[in-house]
Amino acid sequence: MGSVDNTSATWSISNPFRDAIMAGQVCPTMTTRMSTSAELPMVLKMAGVKGLFIDMEHASFDLHAVAQQILACNYAGVSAIVRIPSKSHWHISRVLDAGAAAIVVPHVETVEEVRELVKHAKYAPLGVRGCANMQPLFNFQLVPTKIQNDILNRETMLIPMIETPSAVDLVDEFLAVDGVDGILIGSNDLCTDLGIPGQYDTALYQDAVTKIVLAGNKAGKPIGIGGIGGRLDLLEKWFGMGATWALSGGDLAMLQAGIKKIGENYTAINERVQKVKASSS
Repeated sequence: MGSVDNTSATWSISNPFRDAIMAGQVCPTMTTRMSTSAELPMVLKMAGVKGLFIDMEHASFDLHAVAQQILACNYAGVSAIVRIPSKSHWHISRVLDAGAAAIVVPHVETVEEVRELVKHAKYAPLGVRGCANMQPLFNFQLVPTKIQNDILNRETMLIPMIETPSAVDLVDEFLAVDGVDGILIGSNDLCTDLGIPGQYDTALYQDAVTKIVLAGNKAGKPIGIGGIGGRLDLLEKWFGMGATWALSGGDLAMLQAGIKKIGENYTAINERVQKVKASSS
């Protein structure tokens, strides 16, 4: 019988989203709120998109369906980024054990909450995440526990969201917590809390985002921007400052836009056809 190689160099996981943003590359993601299909990750792979943002906060997805889509992501070579619906430890641990490459946690308000998230998302010595071997990110291989835990602590991502002015003020402290791997800005909730819902061109909103991006640069941790996928002008501005990723488009909006365009095209064709018919009658 052969011996098990217990060196960490033998083992690795795939997280192309993390690889890109940690290298300072600008990385789009697609959000899904309608579908947990296994086909979607392969569509993204063929389109050159490295991350699928699976939104459990604003969708009715159940954990089993999400876990199956995470597996499809892993085998397609697309990172599964899951926004969990709460800060509960069972959401954190179960989604990570399902094979998520990153978890995004909404509505984080205090440094104490951030430390609690790290506690449940990371193995010792950073946290107290319970150990379960044969993890999906290792293609269910039996990996020595210490090596598995070290790699998953380093290569999977815990990303709290900043969505309120009070959290903006704490961004440096959030990023200073060991085990926090970046921040996602929730633009719509932030603007609403600032009393300027949907007003992305205001100095109040833009100054807050700029503060977070610059804090990420200082900490050496990637910053993502949500809620303004259609505002490429603003995104490019902040990408130029150091932000690296965004929620770039959602399945519902993309499908609706595509169907609307088809409808408009056919309406225009019908008008031309009816005009021809009327003139020839």
